[in-house]
Amino acid sequence: MKKITLLFALLLLGVTTHAQVTNEGEPVSWDLNTRSALNPVVLEGIDLKALQAEDAVNDKMSGRPWRFGYEYSVDLGLETAGVWDELPNGDGIWRINLVSEGAKTLNFVFDRYDLPPGAKVYLYSDDRTSLLGAYTDNLNNAEKMLGTWLVDGDNIWIEYYEPKAVRGQGELNLAKVVHGYRSKSQLFSDGVQAKGLNDSGNCNHDVDCPVGADWDPFKEDLKRSVALQIMGGFVCSGALINNTNNDKTPYFLTANHCDAGSPATWSFRFNWRSPDPSCGTTTPSTSSAFNTTSGAVNRAINSESDVRLVELNSAIPDSWNLVWAGWNRSTTAIPNYSVGIHHPSGDIMKVCRDNNSPSRAIYNFNGNPSTEMWRINGVGGGGGGGWEIGVTEGGSSGSPLFDQNGLIVGQLAGGTAACSGTSDNSGFDIYGRFDVSWDFGSSASNSVRFWLDPDGTAGDTLETLSTTDFQFESNLSIFPNPANSLVNVVHFGSSDLEYELYTILGQVVERGSFGAVNNELNVSGLQNGVYFLKIVDDENGASLTKKIVVRH
Repeated sequence: MKKITLLFALLLLGVTTHAQVTNEGEPVSWDLNTRSALNPVVLEGIDLKALQAEDAVNDKMSGRPWRFGYEYSVDLGLETAGVWDELPNGDGIWRINLVSEGAKTLNFVFDRYDLPPGAKVYLYSDDRTSLLGAYTDNLNNAEKMLGTWLVDGDNIWIEYYEPKAVRGQGELNLAKVVHGYRSKSQLFSDGVQAKGLNDSGNCNHDVDCPVGADWDPFKEDLKRSVALQIMGGFVCSGALINNTNNDKTPYFLTANHCDAGSPATWSFRFNWRSPDPSCGTTTPSTSSAFNTTSGAVNRAINSESDVRLVELNSAIPDSWNLVWAGWNRSTTAIPNYSVGIHHPSGDIMKVCRDNNSPSRAIYNFNGNPSTEMWRINGVGGGGGGGWEIGVTEGGSSGSPLFDQNGLIVGQLAGGTAACSGTSDNSGFDIYGRFDVSWDFGSSASNSVRFWLDPDGTAGDTLETLSTTDFQFESNLSIFPNPANSLVNVVHFGSSDLEYELYTILGQVVERGSFGAVNNELNVSGLQNGVYFLKIVDDENGASLTKKIVVRH
């Protein structure tokens, strides 16, 4: 959708860790000299004009994620469709070929996905230029469902390999084929991103465009938290978000209205950024490598503040170099200015900035007449004229709003902001407030605090966590904990460390520096309770925050 359009709503102004999908190896059939003949499954053609007419209306309606593809319902499984080939060693290969004429991309939703060890699923274009996989048993989940990423082209093969030792044990059934008719993944032959139907507007700025010396350092980290999410034929944006255990649990914050299908069938693309930034111009962005993973489970849903917190089914490897964004849950603080990072219209990652403070606005949102939201003010909206850099669009829904300190304060719910050529239209945007989402009620199913603060020890803010911080942590030893008099901080690096010790309310009780190797922090004069020790490496800026329990 074009976010949620709120013009008519305005009143007052337990998951298991899995491996991720990697493009490794090739389908076994590619090395076979002979394969069984197979007639393709040809899907009925789409009515593109009718879809465009629907999108012109739906992109402006509330409660709808942005659609990029038409979903065909099918029922195609290992025993009902396709063809099997048995190899001389007893291994088996099942293949099916699907054709949807004119599709820019195809992606798939399996309503049964449960693979035995050693089994693999690959997806590839008929000319073998686009390949995804292997999908393996590492992506099995309790719901036995899976959604895939996009494969370029309109003639795609799905191949399932099953070793002899586990023949007959796999479950694989295809329920949906998504014909991507306004997809962004195709490229021209020279590597320039194709400008397709309803591509993001020319006033957008790629995320590596400058947004100001005061925030560019935050952006360098926080762009590594944001992802594009595919939900069948729909797209939204969101971000990894940190929790008080600082343990890299893959919590992902997006909007509640990003609700197309079960999260078990969603796919996520991280690190998709242009190496040749286009900064509010008509010049096309170039594409880049990216990382994808599939599957998630709902954790907290709050329709009033339009928040959805999910937990990805896949652990995030350090090699992806991602970060978990920090947050600010203060009920009184108002950002000095705001920055958003997102994937408008499913496009490559963009950034926007509003130099003015957002307003606390009261809306009739999802039937609640007194919901407090953040408003990026447009012309005549209480100050400011919309975004000064960039803009948001459909597909940006769910993307994080950051304050001047680089902390999440909300997620995109809706608005009227859009491009007008290479400038924005001075429209407004509405974000669900993180402090409202934090403690909406007593249930873990609708308040994010139960997941992001499992021990109930959070202050108003939590810092961003990165893989660099974990590398930094490996050179530190902090003990004992709990402590009654002295905390030993052993640092094996060569640079000095700056530290702050503060209470759960954010009050700093001590600050100073640690040298190399052995250091002592005296806590004998502190009251019993929970404190946080934030340590920053002067040399590379890496940081971590440790919970310290004082018990005399």
